[in-house]
Amino acid sequence: MEWLETLYVVCIGIGIIYSLLLLFFGDWSGNFHIPVLQPVILVSGVTAFGGCGILLSRLTAYAPGIVLLLSLMGGAILAVLSYFFWIKPMEKTESSTGYSMQELTGRLGLVSTSIPASGLGEVLVTMVSGTTHHMASSLEQKPIPEGTKVVVVEVKDHVLYVVPFEKENGERVV
Repeated sequence: MEWLETLYVVCIGIGIIYSLLLLFFGDWSGNFHIPVLQPVILVSGVTAFGGCGILLSRLTAYAPGIVLLLSLMGGAILAVLSYFFWIKPMEKTESSTGYSMQELTGRLGLVSTSIPASGLGEVLVTMVSGTTHHMASSLEQKPIPEGTKVVVVEVKDHVLYVVPFEKENGERVV
């Protein structure tokens, strides 16, 4: 086996291993914000490169340089096609009702049960998926009456630490 054929087999192997890891462990690779550099696209291109290389080297009489060039083109074409026919349409359908407690930091809420100076009350926070109720405590250790708009400043141990929401002139919003 030539070194190029070894390279092609390794590329196919990487694709198979990545696919199995993705199957068993979910999308653990994270969410890149540069669409073209998503791991699924890169791995599909590498796998297609390996597959084209093996097929062309075994089934044609082309020179190794030509096979390498055609394999690179095949991998690039399949990566582009997988982006436009698989990844891009799925981006529009991805939505989740789940959220992290840390995502609540900075959100506005409404006190539904008065928050005592050194105790817990309840805050209603509107999310994309609906409205949620959370235990809340006053960050400034001052009582906050029911119906007051608040801002979530931090989250610790599933408790929201809030302060009253104020306009720029310092006036509290109720």
